[in-house]
Order: sequence, then structure tokens, then C-alpha cells
Amino acid sequence: MALTACSGNSVEDKLAGKAVSKLEGTSWQLVVADAPKANDCENLPPVMDFLDAKRVSGNLGCNLFNTEYQLDGKKLTFKDAAVTRRMCAPEAMQTEAKLLKVLQETRYVTQNEQGLMLWNEKGELLVQYEPEKPGACE
Repeated sequence: MALTACSGNSVEDKLAGKAVSKLEGTSWQLVVADAPKANDCENLPPVMDFLDAKRVSGNLGCNLFNTEYQLDGKKLTFKDAAVTRRMCAPEAMQTEAKLLKVLQETRYVTQNEQGLMLWNEKGELLVQYEPEKPGACE
């Protein structure tokens, strides 16, 4: 008979960053490679606003969304999102499709100096958000 030792390292333990203590009342914008210029009010990065009562809303690149979330340590899940139905440029629609998939696949969240990182159940980084930067477009 052979005995094997189980590793105590779960996916959650291997994620970069620390657990988020509170999301309520925070606003985040998607980190994008080609970030729009400061006064480019037509091409703002998608945002997520974590509201009271475990609600989250924001912009997916074209349409607005809102849903509920559940946070427990590093574990984060979103319920199915209600989404508006505008048509936008193909690039914006591609970003939106990706972010809707991110909402469905997110199982973990961590935070570091740069912002929030959303992870899937395998511990693969899905997206990163940074604190929303208020600007001239408000």
C-alpha cells in the first residue's frame, strides 16, 4: 500500500495578490493595452462600480450592465447580468462579448498595488481592473 501526501495548496492559495476585504463603494476601469487619451470621451475603458447590497453595474464597452455578486475571501462570483441592447462598433462589441464571458467565468478576485485581478476556476487571469480615474468626461 502506498500513501500519497495531499498538497494543501489550492488554486486560491496560488493566486497573485491578496484577498479583497471590501468591494462595496469602489469603481474600477478595465486595463487596456491601447488606453484612450485623457479627453477621449467616446472611447472610455469599460468600468465596474460595486454598489451596496452586493450589486455591481457598469459599462461593457458598449452596453450597460448590472448584476449581483458574492464575495467570500478570494472567491467571487457574479449572477447573470442584465444588459442593455445597443449596437456599437465591432471592436466594442468584441470587448463586450469578452467581458460578459469574464463575468460568467470569474471564480476568484485578488488585489495588488495596480488594482483588481479576476481569475477563473483554474487560476488563470481573465482581466485586470485599475481604480477608475475620474476626468473631464463626467
